[in-house]
Parts: sequence; structure tokens; C-alpha cells
Amino acid sequence: MYSMKWVERGKEAEAVEVENSILTDLDRIVASGQEALVGMRLRHIARPPDGFLVLDDDGKEVRRWFGARGGKGAG
Repeated sequence: MYSMKWVERGKEAEAVEVENSILTDLDRIVASGQEALVGMRLRHIARPPDGFLVLDDDGKEVRRWFGARGGKGAG
């Protein structure tokens, strides 16, 4: 199982929110997170995340993705 740690760029150690993913394919997890970014930014107005880290069961980062400010595009 993987988890997604929603973060602000440069503040990766301070998660805005952490979610457990039921998906097992890393590419699908990243695509799902990309689609969810705008909603996450609206949900966390005070600290809108810029992207996310994908962590494995051991807490090791296996992927990361950051969108541009405002939630559009990859960074």
C-alpha cells in the first residue's frame, strides 16, 4: 500500500494532509493525485499544497509531483 503526502514545495517535511491510497500502480497514483490537486488546494485554503510525495509502506519516498502555482501543469 502507498500513501500520498500532500505538501507545499520546500516544506516537504510538513504535510498538509496524508492519505492512504487503495491503488497499487504508481503511475495511476500519480495521475489520481494530479487530478485531485485543485480540490486539495481548495480544501486547504490556508496552506494549499503544491503537490505530493508518494510513500511506500516503509515511509520511503518513491515518487513526487508538483504542479505549478495555482494547480495547473507539472513541475
